[in-house]
Amino acid sequence: MLADGPGALSASQPQPGAATNDEPPMSGRQVTLKPVVVAKPEPTYTEDARQHQVTGTIVLRCVFGSSGRVTNIAAMSRLEHGLTEQAIAAAQQIRFIPAVKDGRFVSMYMQLEYNFNLY
Repeated sequence: MLADGPGALSASQPQPGAATNDEPPMSGRQVTLKPVVVAKPEPTYTEDARQHQVTGTIVLRCVFGSSGRVTNIAAMSRLEHGLTEQAIAAAQQIRFIPAVKDGRFVSMYMQLEYNFNLY
């Protein structure tokens, strides 16, 4: 649970673990409050991808779980030379306050995009 700063939970907000994990993830239209991302690490560019001058966007579909973990990550678009794996690893490190419905935390489907550009 977050204690201070942006995204801090107040006493009136649901507490982690308030949702059951056997419920299917919801869409954005089904929830009262969407997840609040508090930390989203950027993926690293692999040396192999840099040498091959790979650029583009990776799209990931995943579940922002009621437990506060990103799960069920599936690449909808991929890039070569380890960039897709780097994007998945970065997505697994995202920290967030879960979506809320009816006063409790719920899981929600999300789509993430990671852009890889050479400068």
